[in-house]
Amino acid sequence: MLGIFIMDVSHSTSFHNTEEISHFLRKLERRIEAWSAVLPHSYVNFRMGDELFFVSDSPSSTLVLAYYIKLLWPFNHQPVKFGIAVGEAALPDHSFEHWNDPLIKQARLALDEIKTHELVDFKLAAPVDTALYNDILFYYLTDILQSQTAMQRQVYLMNLTAATQKELAETFQKSISTISTHLKKGRSRQLALILQSLERFDETYEPRMKQLIHDSIKEAD
Repeated sequence: MLGIFIMDVSHSTSFHNTEEISHFLRKLERRIEAWSAVLPHSYVNFRMGDELFFVSDSPSSTLVLAYYIKLLWPFNHQPVKFGIAVGEAALPDHSFEHWNDPLIKQARLALDEIKTHELVDFKLAAPVDTALYNDILFYYLTDILQSQTAMQRQVYLMNLTAATQKELAETFQKSISTISTHLKKGRSRQLALILQSLERFDETYEPRMKQLIHDSIKEAD
């Protein structure tokens, strides 16, 4: 079973920052290569100006990766959208450049369905019931991230790597009650529950990938 996503940047040419976006995507591509190195098989490619392609043999890890990319995306007025497909397919023996499995088309169609949708930034095509994800979790996740302030997002990200709220308070030079308020208003508990649901999509989830992502968040602080 494979998991694929095609990530597209909305309004990529609308704010005269295409070079800045391309630079971030190239950096993100290298990060994904490092994070996904713990998976048995994976491949990432930044292509076509504002698209990122990813495939692995861990569907749940593919979903989790999309979640973290969305959290770390810095261009709020140019959100990224994910067309995701899960299914049976064979990875190519050699180059991915000319690989054209029908599963890729499913991811492309999923992306096309939400490209102009303002309320949801993820769409999943899979041979199982996807209602929980497409009708509930992805709408909820999109709404939370659209509503978060920059500070709430930053506190949540650092909360992933901090041992205690006291440590967070020291990092941000804020009171513990202020940090607690940011986490509550940023709906951190709901975000954590959504992440758990993505991790449990199937039995292929690789927790070491999440740890690598958390390590890179901490290093970037």
